[in-house]
Amino acid sequence: MNKVLTIALGLWLTCVFSGSAMANSDIVTASDHEAILEIAKGFGSAELSQTAKGAPIIKGRMDGTKYAIWFSGCTDGKNCSALQFICIWKSNDFSLEQINTWNAQKMYTRAYIDRDSDLILEMDIFMRYGMSKKNLDEVFDLWQTSVKHFSQQLSQKTQPN
Repeated sequence: MNKVLTIALGLWLTCVFSGSAMANSDIVTASDHEAILEIAKGFGSAELSQTAKGAPIIKGRMDGTKYAIWFSGCTDGKNCSALQFICIWKSNDFSLEQINTWNAQKMYTRAYIDRDSDLILEMDIFMRYGMSKKNLDEVFDLWQTSVKHFSQQLSQKTQPN
């Protein structure tokens, strides 16, 4: 009887430890550039490169709109703590009232006009301790939806009457 209990306990512990190892392998941090790139590719074209200062950056296209993901809080391009999703439009067709309305109605993204008069849409994601691949996939889905809605509002504004 003791042998059966010992074997059963051993099997149970094996399952518990292998289950937590599998759960940990599902966690992605902002330093997992390739894993984030693979998720980005599921939403359109994407490539991983570096800025002139050596910081990692993903440049991609979703539904015809260019975007970038900046890895921030990094030390020498590693040990990153956050992602910043960003789209830039060379357009001044959005009024400050429209931008304020967008920002008041949207929870995760923000829009603004930068010092070069470019229209910016951003979304910051803190990931120092990581998130599951499934949650990160949802972040990309949220970004895609936000970019699509913002682009639609921009194109409606700029269409000739």
